[in-house]
Amino acid sequence: MVDNFSAASASATPLDGRQWLALGTLGASFLMAALDSTVIYPAIPSIARALQLSTANTHWLMSAFLITFGGVLLLSSRLAELFGRRRLFTIGLAMVTVASLLSATAWTGEVLVSARIVQGVGAALVATTALPLLAIALGSGPARSRALGFWTLIGAFGGTAGLLLGGLLTDNLGWRWVFLLNVPIGILAVLLVPILPEDRCGRSGHPLEVAGATCLISALTLIGWTIIAALGPAGPTGGVLLRLTGASVLLLLGLALEARTGRRLIRPGLLLSGNRVGSLGVLFIAGTVIEGVLLLITLYGQEALGLSATMFGALMTALTLSSVIGSYLGQAVVLRHGLRLVALAGLSLAGTGLLALAMVDSPLSTVDLLSVLPLVGFGAGAAFVAAQIGVTLDATEADSAATSGLSDASFSMGGALGLAAVSAVLVAQQSVSQLPGPVDAGLPTAFAVTAGLTVAGLVAALLLGQRSAPVAGQGG
Repeated sequence: MVDNFSAASASATPLDGRQWLALGTLGASFLMAALDSTVIYPAIPSIARALQLSTANTHWLMSAFLITFGGVLLLSSRLAELFGRRRLFTIGLAMVTVASLLSATAWTGEVLVSARIVQGVGAALVATTALPLLAIALGSGPARSRALGFWTLIGAFGGTAGLLLGGLLTDNLGWRWVFLLNVPIGILAVLLVPILPEDRCGRSGHPLEVAGATCLISALTLIGWTIIAALGPAGPTGGVLLRLTGASVLLLLGLALEARTGRRLIRPGLLLSGNRVGSLGVLFIAGTVIEGVLLLITLYGQEALGLSATMFGALMTALTLSSVIGSYLGQAVVLRHGLRLVALAGLSLAGTGLLALAMVDSPLSTVDLLSVLPLVGFGAGAAFVAAQIGVTLDATEADSAATSGLSDASFSMGGALGLAAVSAVLVAQQSVSQLPGPVDAGLPTAFAVTAGLTVAGLVAALLLGQRSAPVAGQGG
């Protein structure tokens, strides 16, 4: 995505004060959205104890965020055409700030999960609009290129920073500060929005176009929510059937409305490419692996190994940093040897690491985790970047927003499914279902299930092309 805005210029004009303020405002807002994807993990056991959340429902603290984040990413480009990027950015920033305050003061698990839904919507709007606004604010030239390089680092290391920060806040100030930290940053950023440039969208939106797209995204999100809910210990119920019926109505209505517009949310031919479909499948599985492992180690590390939230955050950098390394090295290999090889090798490495953890006879130790987590992270990161390149390969400029949204949404939705699957396995294997409680009884099975999911990713990877990809600048 960075490459779309990184045209170089001979001009070496330094940034002025207004541009520095714009960079600071947008960078802090994007970092806030990036941190939200992981900062809650170290705090999950503390939250579960305080709000009396069972193991079966703990995953909703992240699933609720990921589902709405992924769904709104697909819709946000259409909304930007209707409302403008700066206005949409402001709306998203306000939603994240208010939802963070509600999360910090939540008195029940239901309130916190509801706030996380709103937080996911707001984070998606911020993540979609911040970079284009930055490109407009900075103009062209070397200073802009350096700023966009810094932006890439925020995206790459935001997840790792979130784990470390979440651990420190939970241990020293309490879990509510994991959310409360966003509030002053969000308020200051909203106050500074007027210094951001007014963007001139290339095309004005039409309410009918947004209505059809909204119905489609709502239907797909509701279907994903229903499938994840059905993995719970209670299993499918009448409520599942009712939600699926509602999703079907929304889907049919969305298709009817989209058929009346000249420019659809996703061009029909876009998903006829086996390479693109395979890439989306790999991204989905990469999401299940990363998020599933994060939840497993969150519960096991703090409940069974007795690690502090800070120590857990430090431990999980073995997964996240190796994922970043895997994505950058994987990109270099893709350029030489093609997408399929990197995706197959990456998923095989991740699956092998997960299977090794599942086969350990004695209870897992910190040393065991430190020995294997880098392998899992490296493999998932390499597969991720190969698939990310595959989604955008051969896409036209008009399709760039749709392919970017599909890529991020697939990873997020896969993560939500991975969280639900892991929770379902733990609940089925444990003798008790209420936190705090032993999680080691279901750990080997949960790792085995996660390793099994990588097989589906390997099948999807077979659809990828073998040719190298002339793409640069993609990050994990």
